[in-house]
Amino acid sequence: MKIIVPSLGESVTEATVAKWLKKEGEPVEKDDVLVELETDKATLEVFAQTNGILTKIYFQDGQDVQIGEELAELEEKTNINIDKKSKQKSSDDTIINEKENKNNNEFFDLTNKKDTNDKSVISPSEAIRSGAGQKITSDDLKAFLKQQNLSPSERRKLSEDNADKFDTSNELSSKSNYIEKSERVQMSRLQRTMAKRLKSAQNTSAMLTTFNEVDMTEVIHIRKLHKEAFEKKYHIKLGFMSFFCNAVSIALKEYPIINSEIEGDDIIYHEHINLGIAVGAPQGLVVPVVRYVDKKSFYEIEKEISDLSDAASNGTIVSEQMMGATFTISNGGVYGSMLSTPILNPPQNAILGLHQIKERAVIDNGSVVPREIMYVALTYDHRAISGKEAVSFLHKVKTLIEHPDRMLIGL
Repeated sequence: MKIIVPSLGESVTEATVAKWLKKEGEPVEKDDVLVELETDKATLEVFAQTNGILTKIYFQDGQDVQIGEELAELEEKTNINIDKKSKQKSSDDTIINEKENKNNNEFFDLTNKKDTNDKSVISPSEAIRSGAGQKITSDDLKAFLKQQNLSPSERRKLSEDNADKFDTSNELSSKSNYIEKSERVQMSRLQRTMAKRLKSAQNTSAMLTTFNEVDMTEVIHIRKLHKEAFEKKYHIKLGFMSFFCNAVSIALKEYPIINSEIEGDDIIYHEHINLGIAVGAPQGLVVPVVRYVDKKSFYEIEKEISDLSDAASNGTIVSEQMMGATFTISNGGVYGSMLSTPILNPPQNAILGLHQIKERAVIDNGSVVPREIMYVALTYDHRAISGKEAVSFLHKVKTLIEHPDRMLIGL
């Protein structure tokens, strides 16, 4: 049976083999995950359609594949019997053996043999221990090895293979005492795509960022006042994002140029409001889309954001859920960001950056009072959006958040 690259979603024609979960010659059962494929938008799993043996793999990890290409060969065997308990015991035994080997510091073995009568096995028990806590330093080992009947290459290999077992806390910090290690890892398809898109935005747009501060005190008060009743009724928590989504949708209607994109020499104005919500996922930053935000309630917005975030976190999000955004909100505050300049998400003309809420001293009617303040940033394409429009839009969002009652009566 041929294992074929399945359809990957609208407008997606190729993927990258992220990881094979089964090896050649390994028995598999129906519905076992064989391989993970990574597209520009999401990670997809390819399942076994029947029991059998994975006889041949044609594309290795990191290679690109096209829709319809043959990934592997699966020899069907309906009566295959996989002893899962045996596999688990074997795995456990391997882990135990690895731990035993790791904890066995009595011998440094040049030949992987455990016969202590073998001359190639060196016991450091007789070596001088000058390190902290009577540990053997690399200098102790070098001095000890000089007494052994070993060639220079064997001494060098022994020192390099066991460098991580020596105490170097009291040694001179010369470069020769340390082994510098680096690892080269290929960027994932999602990372490569994001890099190209962000660099393209930087090269083609005239990005400018304007800032403001928002007093979150009233929203925090309303949320605290109603969060228990909200969660009891809808079985989902009331967050700040639904307030910002509502405020943004109202402001976008008042300043439609913000909800636009440039195509050639034309500006395309979108009547619908689809908000991309940037979230962190194991495979990197993804931007799922909440559609028609202006027609949804606080509950519907919170529920959809929660569902999309869960899908992004567990890798089940699909490309269709990340297409069609007309404006993006990025909340770096969840990671502790105080202030940032977000980069446009092409082809959109603007993106709003939210940040961490901090209690600050504010002068109110001549008195210094504590207020919960968040800095917000709007990055926009100056080719289409003027400074006046950008600043006015951001001020509108600020006003709605500071006076959330206005969202209820459309002011």
